[in-house]
Amino acid sequence: MSYFNGMESKDTYRHILKWGDKREAGIDHRMVSLLKEKFGLDDAVFRDRYLPGAEEVRLQKASALTPEQLDTLRSICGSENVLTDDLSRASYSCGKFYGELLDLRLNNVPDPPDAVVSPRSHDEVEAVIRFCSAGKIAVVPSGGQSSVTGALRAPQGGIALDLTRHLNRIITINEVNKTVTVQAGMFGPAFEEELNRHGYSCGHFPQSFEYSTVGGWISARGAGQASTGYGKIEDMVVALKAVTPAGVIETRDFPRTAQGWDIFRLFAGAEGTLGVITEATLHIFNYRPGNTTSAAFIFRSFETAVETMRRIMQSEYGKPHLFRISDPDETDIAFRTSGFDGTFSDRLLQRLGFRTGSRCLMFVTVEGERDYARFVLGKIRRTARKGRGMYIGTSPVRKWLEQRYSSAYMRDPLMDIGIMTDTLETAVTWDRLLQVWSAAHRYVNTRPGAFMMIHISHVYENGANLYFTFLSPMEKGNERDDFIMFHRGLVDTIVDNGGSISHHHGVGRVLAPWMEPHLGKSSMDLLRAVKKHLDPDNIMNPGGTLGIS
Repeated sequence: MSYFNGMESKDTYRHILKWGDKREAGIDHRMVSLLKEKFGLDDAVFRDRYLPGAEEVRLQKASALTPEQLDTLRSICGSENVLTDDLSRASYSCGKFYGELLDLRLNNVPDPPDAVVSPRSHDEVEAVIRFCSAGKIAVVPSGGQSSVTGALRAPQGGIALDLTRHLNRIITINEVNKTVTVQAGMFGPAFEEELNRHGYSCGHFPQSFEYSTVGGWISARGAGQASTGYGKIEDMVVALKAVTPAGVIETRDFPRTAQGWDIFRLFAGAEGTLGVITEATLHIFNYRPGNTTSAAFIFRSFETAVETMRRIMQSEYGKPHLFRISDPDETDIAFRTSGFDGTFSDRLLQRLGFRTGSRCLMFVTVEGERDYARFVLGKIRRTARKGRGMYIGTSPVRKWLEQRYSSAYMRDPLMDIGIMTDTLETAVTWDRLLQVWSAAHRYVNTRPGAFMMIHISHVYENGANLYFTFLSPMEKGNERDDFIMFHRGLVDTIVDNGGSISHHHGVGRVLAPWMEPHLGKSSMDLLRAVKKHLDPDNIMNPGGTLGIS
């Protein structure tokens, strides 16, 4: 049984807010049963959409660009690559942050750009930035628009610079150096498919992989689901080319240098505040899917699973690529929605001490050369056994991998039934990890009807990330303010107990208020000084991004 299937008009706010390929995802019967139990819902809730955003897009703000300015942009990029209609401007006004989706459901676009411009080359990007700099026109670089931090809003109007329409191909694969040079607007699947044809992989697979771009990965300083083995995106970047109002920054692909700062790293995490990344050179990896080994384990508690994970990462016998622990709440939800609860296997696990409310799943994959992958997995299995983890085969890992991108589609139907759902993530050292985990659960439990699932999915020798997914009934009639207050309290809880502001989502405008208290004034002064040099008139993604503009 599923609900809310069907397609919507492309002219509505709803079409903009929907994730991915814009399909209407359903809620299967097991999830429906769970939602009814958790939130006391009845069948009537599932029959009508709450705040559907079904109105046709009509912007209140007209484009502030003059006809002469628009004509200049058209002369640079071509008339077909400069759009000022309401739907285009609304479509490029936001990412996928919960607050932005809520605005769209309320038929509201508070901060649209004045135009959407799609340059056809690096040279055209240069010309657009020169023109906008001279006219003090704001520029918001745009890729796949999967940002969940408010980084794509245009509070000062200006242009959304779409890099995906034309700047979307591989320039060269250097098999001697084992690198690829790629344009910033290339989407993940096209990038990976082309690399696979040459025997390579990008190694970077965030949940947004299907609808995010190489430039966006770098700009937000993202992490893929196999980052424990391959590293975050900043570990993969060798060189890049970026256009700033102060000029073009182009670094070279040396393996390492001692020539002052690594200039390209300024743009990793800059979220469009310094300039526009047009090209990047990245490390690539051998594509050998047949060599991948995997294992799933179950532990009696989150604490023992975390301790085992720490020992594996600090053992120095090699790293897994995918490495993930679901805490008891996430594990229980996974078991319930997969139909595992109440089966013979479930009853057996319960008798062995792996009980509902405390047990935790661990997933592992190891990639690379065949003997290496087998060796490392064998060592991990022995370490897990010493930590009292039980090996439960490979099927759970395979099933998780099959749905790792599609799970994002659940957000839309949950909001359709009035459920607030969002994610946060943090990086934390091992000695504070359990403290942050416990404090976050305590905070969410203070809200009636709310619950939260937490997992670890990016792991290091000195710590890991924690990824939080919370659900709660919306406060109807006060949806936005209620969310802002709840979200703010959760961020405060994470930071106050030793977590970072972000591990891989970035900062944007949503988390900007925590930047200076978290980093310190001297660090923020340094960021602002770099910003002032490269963007003296503050045209690049202005209006609070990173707390520096």
